[in-house]
Amino acid sequence: MKTIMVIPTYWARDSQTGWKPGDIIYDHPTPLDQEGTLPRTLESLNVLEDKNFYLVVLACSTATDIEQAVEQRVTEMVRTAKPPIETYVVSHSHLHAIRQALATAGREDLVDVLSLSGYANIRNMCLFVPYVLGAEVAVLIDDDELIDDPQFMKKAREFIGSRFMGQTIDGVAGYYVNSMGSYYDDVPEEIHWMTYWDRFGSKREAFDQVIPGEPRLKLTPFAFGGCMVIHRSLFRSVPFDPNITRGEDIDYVINARMFGFKFFLDNQLYVQHRPPPKTHPTWQRFREDIFRLLHERAKINGQTPQVNMTILDAQDFDPYPGEFLRETLDDKILKSNLILALDYLANDRIEDTKETIRNIWLANTKAIPKDNPFETYLTFQRRWRSLRKFTSLELREVFYDILQRGQIYYEEERRLEEARRAEFESTTKAMRASTLEGVPFFKGLAPEYIEMLRSISWREFFSRDEILLRKGSEDHKLYFITKGTVRITLSDDSEEEMELAEMGEGEMLGEVSMVIDAPHSATVTASEPTEVVTIDRKALFELMSKSPELASQLWHRLAHSLSNRLRHSNVRYMSQVREAYDVADSMLGTGLLGETSDDE
Repeated sequence: MKTIMVIPTYWARDSQTGWKPGDIIYDHPTPLDQEGTLPRTLESLNVLEDKNFYLVVLACSTATDIEQAVEQRVTEMVRTAKPPIETYVVSHSHLHAIRQALATAGREDLVDVLSLSGYANIRNMCLFVPYVLGAEVAVLIDDDELIDDPQFMKKAREFIGSRFMGQTIDGVAGYYVNSMGSYYDDVPEEIHWMTYWDRFGSKREAFDQVIPGEPRLKLTPFAFGGCMVIHRSLFRSVPFDPNITRGEDIDYVINARMFGFKFFLDNQLYVQHRPPPKTHPTWQRFREDIFRLLHERAKINGQTPQVNMTILDAQDFDPYPGEFLRETLDDKILKSNLILALDYLANDRIEDTKETIRNIWLANTKAIPKDNPFETYLTFQRRWRSLRKFTSLELREVFYDILQRGQIYYEEERRLEEARRAEFESTTKAMRASTLEGVPFFKGLAPEYIEMLRSISWREFFSRDEILLRKGSEDHKLYFITKGTVRITLSDDSEEEMELAEMGEGEMLGEVSMVIDAPHSATVTASEPTEVVTIDRKALFELMSKSPELASQLWHRLAHSLSNRLRHSNVRYMSQVREAYDVADSMLGTGLLGETSDDE
């Protein structure tokens, strides 16, 4: 399954300038004149055994006037790191181009669905980019993490989309390991002002319930945005809530569960979390927690029955975040801010004291949502789905091309591709004949037959993402891949694409059309610069009618090829059956597909 890893990275003004009023607040954005944590995160990807995925680095700026500088800085940094997989840097220029394309297409109403401002909006871009690029799975990590498990990507894909205890695994959550080798938050044992705001205590209780022990997968009330695996069936339907100020990862679990999607924590999937010190004062981060928790509580309390939806309570997310979604939240906010204000006052930090007291006022005024957050989220969800559908029907290729510009070696690859095309076009007639002779399908044929086939064949060059065969076409030809790879995709009624298979050098396409006179049922696209030998069906049939012996040999080979194709389809079907089969069986010691465990 096509998988895209997305790493958002946050960048601020240079150290000397610092934060300015109006700049977006993130926990620890990297100043433009510093290196930050991204290079070590990228370096850690080299440990991965499975490199069959794509990487997208989302370069996010805290201010509009440094967007271009941020994009250039991150692009240079990624180029220097040379990740071991195909990599894109997507930033504000790509977002502006996508928005312009929407406006040009008459859909100004969808322009603001996408944004690179704020955690939740950035997470939605972490979903939208993989959607446009055709991913079945999105893996989200952050730029302050390290991967030290060579099997991380294997584990990330191991269960996603399968079933566990009768429930579909729509999302998989991993967990963070801190510098002490623990899965607990890296905080001091005692923080005076948190006596009534025991968020870390509730989190420890939740972590101890879900992370250790058997089974390996457990239904989870929380997730970490820097270690999330999300299936296409989920991210195409459920977006992050853009009105949440922080804690968007746990809020996403709530949104998903409301609409019947489940997250399971895999206790073998983890990342090393090494965040730099937070740069904003405690009262400011507390303020953002106040806004997001009051928003989440109001969302849960404001639920109304909807089709295909489950009404949830705070206790469904106990012990965390459920403990902070009850009516006792107001009391926790009041007491905790009073204690924090006294702590500031004792240290003669008057301005911090004032801001902390202001938190209490905000919690009773501006932090209380004016509208029902649940209804507001439903409206955004409908717009998200409209954007997805309009993208599929009208603008997928446009958006795809925009994102391709972020490919790290885009210009170099285009130059290499043009060089390959020029080399191909300069190929001599003799070289073309030898290429035909080297096609596995024709191996062993007499030289005179090779010469006869060469007379009706020609070579073609397809650029990356160029279509060889389009679904519904009745242009019947045989294609023999001599260089490169192609992907076979199928669109459903909603124009959603599903990748069926990938084929490469030595393989043949179109043999079914030799025996069935029907439109092509799938689309074939070049995954990279690809060369093929092409033979038209009509010309081949005319040649076979003139040479019965050649016809006999070719029909025998076609029958053998179709037999192999059918066998491959059966293997793929059985593989999908196993994937859809409840993975709890293996965890609970029972076999698959009728096999029994030793204790039965």
